[in-house]
Amino acid sequence: MLELRKVCKSYGENQVIKNFSHVFAENKTTVITGPSGCGKTTLLRLIAGLEKPDSGEIITNNKTFSMMFQENRLLPWLTAKQNIELVAEMGDILDKLALTDVADKYPTELSGGMNQRVALGRALAYKSDILILDEPFKALDEILLEKMINLILDEHGKRTIIIITHDNNIINRIADDKIHI
Repeated sequence: MLELRKVCKSYGENQVIKNFSHVFAENKTTVITGPSGCGKTTLLRLIAGLEKPDSGEIITNNKTFSMMFQENRLLPWLTAKQNIELVAEMGDILDKLALTDVADKYPTELSGGMNQRVALGRALAYKSDILILDEPFKALDEILLEKMINLILDEHGKRTIIIITHDNNIINRIADDKIHI
């Protein structure tokens, strides 16, 4: 179970999250939407334990997390394959991500969309209880977008998934629950 109770977070005078409460359904997909700067990424960082709330409570029951950030956060001195292997055994993730041909290339040798897929692969490869994805679909063409949606749908029912996206077509396909903040 993942539950937030009256969580608040401010940066100086700017209160980004105010009395946010929500119970995230186990093994379901929750999509978070809202305008730029409203606190969506901050909320994900709080859930993952990367930031502490000013007040309120986050109950995780010792669940494990994997996270894909808005920025790919790949290690530039590691290849695409090594960036994924850093967190888990490879399996067939490179094939599923359509990255087999570039497995031995470094992030600086890859396009933005390829780096995005490597970052998604790293988050997917780590078999966490909760998968957190911050804007995972940017920089993808329609064919790759479809593949990535299917990869996420494959995780449905296996773990709790929390995604930030603004695309209503994607939301309608993957969301069990939707939060607008």
